[in-house]
Amino acid sequence: MKKIILIFAIFLGLCTNANADIYHGIDIDAVYNSSDWSSKDKIKDIIDDYTLTLQYKSKLTQCSKNIERFNCMDLLAEKVITHFYNYNMETNLQVYHNYVNAIFDAYGVVYCLNKYNVPAGTLCNIDNEGKSALLIEQYINDLILQIQKDIFEFDFIKNYN
Repeated sequence: MKKIILIFAIFLGLCTNANADIYHGIDIDAVYNSSDWSSKDKIKDIIDDYTLTLQYKSKLTQCSKNIERFNCMDLLAEKVITHFYNYNMETNLQVYHNYVNAIFDAYGVVYCLNKYNVPAGTLCNIDNEGKSALLIEQYINDLILQIQKDIFEFDFIKNYN
């Protein structure tokens, strides 16, 4: 009798699970029913945003190896800010561009404007760009990591695959 009940329970579990709305390994129906969600689409949007952060992190790695790394990182930063930091988006974009300009100016002083260096020298530009690129890349990475941290407040995202 126990075997029959066990087989029935397994069969019932498979039938129930077969109808589940699975999205990136996450049971949308279970998440929706477990809390006060306005729609299943909102849950999928959160999952899609997490997917996007993974794509952006990969793109950032590619940008750092790209000859046109500053242009690549700039375009990526604008995408990240536009999609994830859309409250006061224009201001946020301006703050980012001001930050980039300030980094170049500040490290321009360090590497190009001391009394032993030629201001228009190639070496000072290479050093300035190298240090600036690292800081800009770190800033973009921080933008992405903060979104991932916020998304991980939703327990269901831990089942993402």
